[in-house]
Amino acid sequence: MDETGFIAHRPGGAEATNSDAFDEDVLESPLPTLVEFWAARCSACKRLAPELEALARENSRQLRLFTLNVDEELPAAVRFSVMAIPALLLFVDGQEVRRWVGSVEIAAVRSQLKMLSQSSVRPL
Repeated sequence: MDETGFIAHRPGGAEATNSDAFDEDVLESPLPTLVEFWAARCSACKRLAPELEALARENSRQLRLFTLNVDEELPAAVRFSVMAIPALLLFVDGQEVRRWVGSVEIAAVRSQLKMLSQSSVRPL
């Protein structure tokens, strides 16, 4: 992660996506996909970034993690009605199945991912 909060792609870690690539990266992914909507001005986003990187590394075989900067990619934020950041959206089979907004407890995300691996989760 650099000083702005941007997470560069690292194998097994988070990847950046944008409005143009969102469908291919996220909605067409064969794996469950977690997307963090963030901005460089967001201090909560900066605090969350290292935890998300760890989560991505821990679950690299069962989960893809993308980040999307809402200041640079407003169309995607509008498309998914992201009104506050940080926002984490979990997609399975192209459908949003869970959303966390604001100060996110990474333990809650881990718990949801564990449940997802143990059963089928239905879209919202």
